[in-house]
Amino acid sequence: MQNQTKKYEHSYAKKNTLKWLFRFDVHYRCKRLAELFRKHRIDIENKRIMDFGFGGGQLLKIFPKTCSLTGADVSRSGIERARQDPDFRQYKAANFVQVKEDGVSSYPKGPFDIIVTSHTLEHVLDDLATLRAMYASLKKGGILAVFVPVEEPDYIQFHVRNYSVQGIGNLVARAGFEVVHHEGSMYVNGHLWKLITIPSRRHWPVIGQIVNGIRVVSLSLLPYPVLKLCDRFLYAIGVGARQACVIAR
Repeated sequence: MQNQTKKYEHSYAKKNTLKWLFRFDVHYRCKRLAELFRKHRIDIENKRIMDFGFGGGQLLKIFPKTCSLTGADVSRSGIERARQDPDFRQYKAANFVQVKEDGVSSYPKGPFDIIVTSHTLEHVLDDLATLRAMYASLKKGGILAVFVPVEEPDYIQFHVRNYSVQGIGNLVARAGFEVVHHEGSMYVNGHLWKLITIPSRRHWPVIGQIVNGIRVVSLSLLPYPVLKLCDRFLYAIGVGARQACVIAR
């Protein structure tokens, strides 16, 4: 697990605007989460928000400036970058804290109105205990939003575990939540890309970087509505999801 902390320290140590410009997956999650809040008529004004594993902070920025934000992450450099980000100074409050890799022992104190965790649970040692800590720190009637990748075993070697679309929903329910929305997505990021990227990732790292660059740039050029249409088509013909999302109370 220490290697994970080192990886993310390196990732956030330097500002890389170009990198975030091509993070189509992060932009997709931001737009989809905002849609789901509207769909389920979830009030996000003047709320206490916590993003567990906030990374670059993009998901926090979808919330109105009337909110008080808490970002938790293992990366000290990521936290320092967030503290210096002028966008967060526009919020009612913004606090960024470092947590330990177990996801529980240094968990931020609530209560929170909304907790978001995106592509983080696959990194923590005990995902169920982490979800239970989230449940305990939510206000009554509060909202949890979870995104996790859906991958083959060892597709990304520093992930502790893999999830299925159904499995993450069941896990959230086991932690005490009532699941109100459950979906697969990012179908467009799988199938053909998997056939190309899995061998190159495992056997030819240099080629893998080139292939991954082509994948990221290609998908970043597609507007969000087009990505959604592609997802619907691929789902209809039986292509598997590459991401799962759960909204729960």
